[in-house]
Amino acid sequence: MRQIVKKVIAVSFSISFMFLSLATRAESDIDSFVQFKIASLQVFSSFSSFIYFQGDERNRTRLLNAKNQGDKAISAFPDSEVNLKLKWQKISEYVESYQNHDFDGSDMSLEAGWSILQRELNEIINARETHKLKGIDDIQIKMESILSQYMAYANSTTGGYGVSYGNSPLEVQIMNIKEDLTKLVQAEPKYKPLLKKWGYIQGALLAYNSNVAPFIVLHTYDGMRKMIASY
Repeated sequence: MRQIVKKVIAVSFSISFMFLSLATRAESDIDSFVQFKIASLQVFSSFSSFIYFQGDERNRTRLLNAKNQGDKAISAFPDSEVNLKLKWQKISEYVESYQNHDFDGSDMSLEAGWSILQRELNEIINARETHKLKGIDDIQIKMESILSQYMAYANSTTGGYGVSYGNSPLEVQIMNIKEDLTKLVQAEPKYKPLLKKWGYIQGALLAYNSNVAPFIVLHTYDGMRKMIASY
C-alpha cells in the first residue's frame, strides 16, 4: 500500500513539475518580458490544441496553466503597458469564455477569433521589443512560435480557420532551430539532450501540413520545456 502511495505522489509531482516548469525558470530570469512572451506563445499553441482535441481535459489543463503563467508574468509589468495589458485581458477573457465550450465537430469561428487576437498581440510585442535575444531564451521563443504555427495549421487541415504568418516559412524556421541548437551545444554541451529531442520531433514538425502527429508533438514539447527549466 505504501508503495502505491509513493507512486501516486511521484506521478503527481511529475505532472505538477511539467506545468510549473515555466514558473521555475522564471525565478532565474532577469527579463520578465521574455517570460511573458514565452507564456503568451504557449497560450496560443495550447488554445489551438484545445480546439484540435475538442476540449479534452488534458488540453484544457495545459491551456489554463499557460494562461495563469501569462497572467503572472504580465502582472509584474508597470501600468504604463496599457495596450499590452488590455490585449492580454481580451485574450484571457476569450480563454475563460470558451474553456467549457461544447464541441460538435470542428469550429472555424473559434479558431478565427483566436488567430485575430494572436496577430494583434504579436504586433504589440514586436513593436515593444528593443533588443535581440540570445542563447536559450531566443531558442525557446522560436520553438514556441513554431509550435503555435504548427497547431494553427493542424486546425486548418481539419476545417479550422488557420493562420497566415508573415515570417519566414515554417520549414525554414524549423531547420534554423537545429542550427541554433547545434551552435549552442558547441558552446555549452549541457544542451545536447535538448538537441537530440529536437531531432526526434523535427520530422513531425516538418510534416505540419499532413496533420500526422499533434499529440506526439505536444507531448515532446512538454518534455523539452521541462528540460529547459532544469538547466
